Order: sequence, then structure tokens, then C-alpha cells
Amino acid sequence: MNKPFFKIHDNLFGPSLIDTLYGSFRDEKPWKFIGGGGPNLNHRKFKYVLNKEDEIDNILFKKADDIIKKENLFDSVELVSSYASGYLYGTLHDFHTDAAVQYDEVYTVMFYLNKIWEIPYAGETVFLNADNTEIEQAIIPKPGRALLFDGFITHAAREISRSCIELRMVATLKYRRKNV
Repeated sequence: MNKPFFKIHDNLFGPSLIDTLYGSFRDEKPWKFIGGGGPNLNHRKFKYVLNKEDEIDNILFKKADDIIKKENLFDSVELVSSYASGYLYGTLHDFHTDAAVQYDEVYTVMFYLNKIWEIPYAGETVFLNADNTEIEQAIIPKPGRALLFDGFITHAAREISRSCIELRMVATLKYRRKNV
């Protein structure tokens, strides 16, 4: 059986651009708090919908395009969703997939937007194995890092440590295979 598609891309942004992204998302974006909706009444997070007209957001759209091109997917996929999420200590994170039933293939590009992230902060993104019985990978939200993965992989953000006073921020862009 083939392993699902999963790639880590590190050092995508230099220190200055990491500062810019971090400052913009932490201090300037119009975050909305989403709590207790949908199938899970305990689900709570901050959310911001990315906008291609926004200069800072456009940096992420362009970098996601670069990643998709590097993996030879650019001509075969289309963007279907793009947003940022923020979590604080005490928020709950459910395991989920990014795939919708109507799509055969879905790819997710996820950028970590924090300027600093220390191991004691926890908040890893964990990915389960194919039968959802074991953690296959745990990824630290390292600044300048992005993940490209098969949207059918079950994953979740782990709870942040109470020692972390940061908003754990990620930007997520979801792509589906074009109907050819």
C-alpha cells in the first residue's frame, strides 16, 4: 500500500518576512471567533478568510503556488478554500480530514505563521496512520514551515501548553483535483 502524499517545506521565508507575516496576522487581521458550531459543540478557534487582494495574504497564495508547482501539481489542481486559524491554550482540536466527499483528491498547503515556537509550547500538528490507530507524524509549528499533504490524512492540532502565551496561527489553502 502506498503512503499518502506528505511533504515538509522548511525555511520558506527569511526572518524579516516571518516578522511581517507574524505581525500582520497577530495584530492586523480581522479575526472572528468561532465557537460551538457545527457537529462539535466544543470546537472553538479564531478564523480569518484569506483574500488575494490583500498584500500580505497574497504572499501566502504565491508561495503555495510555488509549492504546488514544485510538486508538479499546479496544472491539475484548483484552489477551493483558503483561511487562517488561530488557537489559544484551552481550545479543543478534533481529528478531521480536509477532504470533501465529492472530491477524489484533495491537497492541503498549511503555513505556520508564528515568529517563535518552542518545543514546550506543544501545539504540534499530528497525523494518524491509514487505519487511524497510531500517530504517524507530529509536526512542530516551526516558523517559516509549510506542509503539503493529502487532504484525506486524518490530522489535528494538539492542545497548546499553558506556558504558551502566543496565538498558534496557521494559514490553510485547500486544493482539489480539476475535472479533466
